[in-house]
Amino acid sequence: MRVCTLASSSKGNSTLIYTADGALLIDIGITLVEIERKLAKLKIEPGVISGILITHEHSDHIKGVGAFSRKYGTKIYCHIDASNSLKEKLGKIKDENFICFSDFPFEINNFKIQAFKIPHDVPCCVGYNIFWKERKVSILTDLGYADESIVSYLYNSKIVILEANHDEKKLISNPKYSFMLKQRILGKQGHLSNLACAKIVCELAMNNVTQVLLAHLSEENNTPQLSFDTVCDYLIASGVEPGVNIKIDVAGANTIGPIFHIK
Repeated sequence: MRVCTLASSSKGNSTLIYTADGALLIDIGITLVEIERKLAKLKIEPGVISGILITHEHSDHIKGVGAFSRKYGTKIYCHIDASNSLKEKLGKIKDENFICFSDFPFEINNFKIQAFKIPHDVPCCVGYNIFWKERKVSILTDLGYADESIVSYLYNSKIVILEANHDEKKLISNPKYSFMLKQRILGKQGHLSNLACAKIVCELAMNNVTQVLLAHLSEENNTPQLSFDTVCDYLIASGVEPGVNIKIDVAGANTIGPIFHIK
């Protein structure tokens, strides 16, 4: 199984998981042209995509979903609690290509999918565990906080794609952002800060996770180096050695990220 981000920022997000048997996209928050170009670079035919899993309805996660499904007949999967608002935003989708799931695990070809709800400022937002031949990949972005019940979903994953959205000091001092917007991002239905992310990474290192990809970085209120340093400094202070106990990488905002091979 191979995993990589195709885009990861406040402006657009998409993750690809693929094997010899098929492929999944988690969100398409970039244009149809962009997603086609990036799949072509990876030599992935759009027609082999078995499904598009939606985390939530914000445009940086669904911008290209409707167009992709209409062109290639790809099935869209979303939580039933998000279905009404998503239908309005995706445009005309064939009924047979719009599939709702509940809180129970389900399968797409050889992939087993487990979705779990997370706190964000939409009717419904989910994280995902994706299993293939007993290997597990986890995706957790767009949430204001993560308590133990949420973090425990990530234990034993081969790789966790985890939000490190902002540096709190940069966000608070950003003159371009209104007070209300800052409060939304910092709130319990907003986004994880670098420090909040670091605390989760530390717990994951103690629960059989050896690779984390920092994702969904704000291009206004964060930098790849700042997020990486914040997480690593916290780990070191907690007695966890980055690169030894757990590996840390940072997803590219607009570029194809590192490709992780999971055997």
